[in-house]
Amino acid sequence: MNIKTQTQPRSLLETLPTLSATSIRVGCRLIPTVVVVVAWLILRTFRDRSAENLQNEAFVTGYSLAAICVFLMLLGVRKRVITIQIGRLVVWQRTHHYLGLLSVGAYALHAGMLTTGWLESLLALSFWSIALTGLIGWYVNRTSPRMLRAVGAQILRQDIPERSKLIAKEAYTLALTAAGKNDTASLADHYQGGLSSFFTTSRGWIYRMRPSGGKRRKLLDDLENIDRYLGEEGRTQRRAMSVLVRSKDDLDFQSAIQNRIRFWAAAHTWVLGSFVVLTIAHVIVAHQFTSSW
Repeated sequence: MNIKTQTQPRSLLETLPTLSATSIRVGCRLIPTVVVVVAWLILRTFRDRSAENLQNEAFVTGYSLAAICVFLMLLGVRKRVITIQIGRLVVWQRTHHYLGLLSVGAYALHAGMLTTGWLESLLALSFWSIALTGLIGWYVNRTSPRMLRAVGAQILRQDIPERSKLIAKEAYTLALTAAGKNDTASLADHYQGGLSSFFTTSRGWIYRMRPSGGKRRKLLDDLENIDRYLGEEGRTQRRAMSVLVRSKDDLDFQSAIQNRIRFWAAAHTWVLGSFVVLTIAHVIVAHQFTSSW
């Protein structure tokens, strides 16, 4: 006997296509962008209506820009005041990025791309410097975690100098041990000839701004080239020295990346301070020479 099984009707939610992770990410980026564009269009409409009503449209765009900048500065307050735990930090950061994009559009409505007068020129230079340092800081913060993961476990910035001293001490001890035997003396000579400065001194400013593996590869190649002058024990010590070179270079790389993040964040804050001072002066001058909205 054939028994016919009846399938249960599928619900409406089950019939909808499943959204992929890529679609969700695109939506999370597209929706805030649309909101920024709509906000800019609303601001432009208010500016145009103010001009049609014979009002001072610069006040509309100016104070709107000032309000946006105040909200932008709240991220710094959220990051520095530990007692304030309103919302996730990543949400604050993303909001900061999109408000920064809106501030550029609001500034273009308020002052245009070209300005006249020394105060307005300084204010424009300060604003575009904030935008530039913010953009660079965004790029550095976005790419740095991937670069740090490439060299293993991340080490706290304050712990790096102590780790570097320990590695330098190990390298010195290894070279001192190698100096006492004929089949390992070449390693000690090589350490004295160039490796000692690598372990005991900090990297130059070019490396700190743009860290690379060029010096690391050269040092490792030079170490391998002295294998023909070493015995079996010397080659073992040479391999141990190569490990120390890699460890020291990894620490230098982490230090450079972490300091680069701090540098652009500090530059962004420094320029913001000058922008606040110039904005206050600009508001005072604007009200001094303008009698109405």
